[in-house]
Amino acid sequence: MPICYIDAPPGISPEAKKRMMEKITAAIEEGYNKIGDTFIFLREDKLENVMVNGRSATDNPKYDEFRKAQASRST
Repeated sequence: MPICYIDAPPGISPEAKKRMMEKITAAIEEGYNKIGDTFIFLREDKLENVMVNGRSATDNPKYDEFRKAQASRST
């Protein structure tokens, strides 16, 4: 039974999470020849608990770039 943990910032829609989880599940099942149920845990931390290159994500221009890219993909 494969178990996968993903630590990621919040910001993608439930539909995008579902698509992502389906793709990750398919890749894991292919790699492990469907040896059992595949569990994926997506852990999203509040922005005040996320640091990028030593700076709070809310104050980091790299995170702003990520959020803008995610927003453009969902429209």
